[in-house]
Amino acid sequence: MRILQKLILPAVAVLSLSGQAWSEDSSVREKLLESGAVAALYSVDDHTTLIKAGALEDMKSTLSAICSGHEGALASDGASFRCEGVFEAARVDSPEPESQSIMVKTESAQPLAYRNPYIPSIEEVAAPASGRIEGDYASIDIYQYMYALCKKENGTASVIVSKRFGKVARYMEVSAEEAFSHLLAGEGKDPWFFACEGENRFIVEKDYQFNSDMANSFYFHPKRGLEWVDFVKAGSGKIASLGTR
Repeated sequence: MRILQKLILPAVAVLSLSGQAWSEDSSVREKLLESGAVAALYSVDDHTTLIKAGALEDMKSTLSAICSGHEGALASDGASFRCEGVFEAARVDSPEPESQSIMVKTESAQPLAYRNPYIPSIEEVAAPASGRIEGDYASIDIYQYMYALCKKENGTASVIVSKRFGKVARYMEVSAEEAFSHLLAGEGKDPWFFACEGENRFIVEKDYQFNSDMANSFYFHPKRGLEWVDFVKAGSGKIASLGTR
């Protein structure tokens, strides 16, 4: 069980959420949170949302209602769903068999929102102290916390994950959606990095785990960025040597 110190605050956070009944102007994320069918919601990027729900049929009904609110009809093919001009959604693999994980891609950008008991509300999100982050977090929760912080600071996020090619491991820059899917699939031993560039730049590092049974260790480094990480840039086959630790 994750026991957090100092950082447990309300489980639901939505930027500019009215709390009123659905309207034509309500975002897909707002409607998902208000539906009551979503156990957890993560904002991956402006257009990508990960939701967790108990039953796929309940989620299908919720997505159908949202689509109807946009004067559309939900099309489904097994565990994939599409609302023309509004969103596409599909079930993704998750190590938690008791819940269904569904990735939703929306046509329009969505307000920052999440439902997560391990992360402060948007109003209370603040940079942790430099050094090891207190508490026992899952990687996807650290991702959400730092993404929310970066958005609040009007920064630009980048994510570096470890990818293995045989016995060789490389740090690689990937899209937010690929990074989140990579972290959702399982913790693993390898490090990953979340960097935010802007006026209040920072980088977060997941430390290497020699024992997979050990708790994750994450370190927050303010006023630093990817210049201290050697990684393969997105869309490049070459190592970007930007300095070493």
